[in-house]
Amino acid sequence: MKKNKYVEYLFSLVLLAIGAAVVIIGKDFRGNDKYFPVIIGAGMVITAVWMAWDDRKQDTACIDLAKINFAAVGITIVALAIYIALFRLIGYVLSTILLGSSIILGLRYNSLKGAIFWPALMVLIVFVIFRILLKVPLPVLLLQGGESICRCC
Repeated sequence: MKKNKYVEYLFSLVLLAIGAAVVIIGKDFRGNDKYFPVIIGAGMVITAVWMAWDDRKQDTACIDLAKINFAAVGITIVALAIYIALFRLIGYVLSTILLGSSIILGLRYNSLKGAIFWPALMVLIVFVIFRILLKVPLPVLLLQGGESICRCC
């Protein structure tokens, strides 16, 4: 069980490092473009600290390595890498819907309609909160003269 406990701490450290990197990189973005990544990165840092604090208080590990589907974890990591590569190219809305759908289908969700509907609904909610209510620009895909360009709206 001790090995599983170390994995929990390692996961918290990795999440903390990724969140810190997102904050550091995001704060250098121009104008209002920096707020979205800084908020997401700060949320990751807070979550990582909270997870490590919670794990410290428990004697036994919550993670059982024998029950982890490492193929699904690998698919999720590949999907996230593709998402990062496509984000600036095709914008927030389309790339995030594709990411959510691919992860849901990768987890063997039975309904194709649901695998498209739920990520689209999540993207719509986040888009309304950040873009419309908070006025934070998000990269969107625009088609002009047959060529696609991504710009912040």
